Amino acid sequence: MLLEVKDLVAGYDGSRVLNGVNLSLDTGESVAVLGRNGVGKTTLMESIMGLVRPSSGQVLINGIDLARKPPSALAKAGVGIVPQGRRVFASLTVEEHLLISARKRGEWTVKSVMELMPRLGERRTNLGSQLSGGEQQMLAIGRALVGNPKLLVLDEPSDGLAPAVVGQVGDVLTRLRSTGLAVLIVEQDLRLAFDVAERVLVMQKGEIVHSSSTAEFRADGKRAHALLGVG
Repeated sequence: MLLEVKDLVAGYDGSRVLNGVNLSLDTGESVAVLGRNGVGKTTLMESIMGLVRPSSGQVLINGIDLARKPPSALAKAGVGIVPQGRRVFASLTVEEHLLISARKRGEWTVKSVMELMPRLGERRTNLGSQLSGGEQQMLAIGRALVGNPKLLVLDEPSDGLAPAVVGQVGDVLTRLRSTGLAVLIVEQDLRLAFDVAERVLVMQKGEIVHSSSTAEFRADGKRAHALLGVG
């Protein structure tokens, strides 16, 4: 199994947000984590990314526990991180962002990323502060890709983007999924989540309460409404 999260407990300043989360994701699989606001989705993703230190539990990458390790350890283990808010450096150009994150070997290079997302090539000399929100999101994805990950973890990639730009992000992620890259995504935009993921997990009160294929979830409007308030 590529990713296994076991009995993960985490929170902030003494408050408990995750109550023993369990999930798994295999090589080449795409999974979306859904849920209403405040159920712990971002805490889960930040715990997996190494941005939040869990109080207990495991985050196993290919059987090795990396819970409580920094993001750099996740990157070395083959996890590409695309955090919420993009976290682009204002003073670096597009090309500099990609060059400092690139590994010497692998399918994804600065050139191949710019071929996947031509807008980055057009803006290669522009600073992070000179990019639109959509361009920054593409750059955040490209920065993760040049590390040649086996798993791409994305937290709310549609956040703050216009619908047309969300569609562009979805096109990129769908193409990446077809290459065999595993994808774990937290997303409020259900259309984007359904386009990208083949399996859906739903969180409530810091726990995973539902798991099904995306097709099954979409076909059961009553369940979707009960879990998410939609449909």
